[in-house]
Amino acid sequence: MKDELKATLKRLERLAHIKQTYVSVAEANVKNAEGEVRQLETAETKIIGNIQNTQAEIAYLQTATGHDVQSGERYIRALELQRTLIRQSLEKANIHLEQRRKEWTEAMREQKIIEKVQERRLHQWERQDDAAGQKSQDEMSVGRFVRTRREN
Repeated sequence: MKDELKATLKRLERLAHIKQTYVSVAEANVKNAEGEVRQLETAETKIIGNIQNTQAEIAYLQTATGHDVQSGERYIRALELQRTLIRQSLEKANIHLEQRRKEWTEAMREQKIIEKVQERRLHQWERQDDAAGQKSQDEMSVGRFVRTRREN
């Protein structure tokens, strides 16, 4: 029984190590997804700034021709199209981030379960070891008692 528990503890230790690897990978995936979201948010902010700057330039042009205004408006429409594409990418990135967070949470939960099982098995092994030690002490005490009785 003792050997079975030791083998179980070793298997649980290997499983815990594997689960820790899963947690590390899931955590790295979350960080990558967060970086992607931040990058897209920064890009959207820059485009918003470019749109506002171009609108301000058009509004304050002193010697503007119709062509200058049309060029500015086309540039603004192109920026708005980019912004729309970035928003779509940002929505996908946020969904991806949530999926990665769920995976990480699940991996952490599984790792904690393995750790609890590992701890229970260790306590079980310790109890059995203590019981075996107590049994051998009891047998030695009974043996000594019997020898002393025979001698007397």
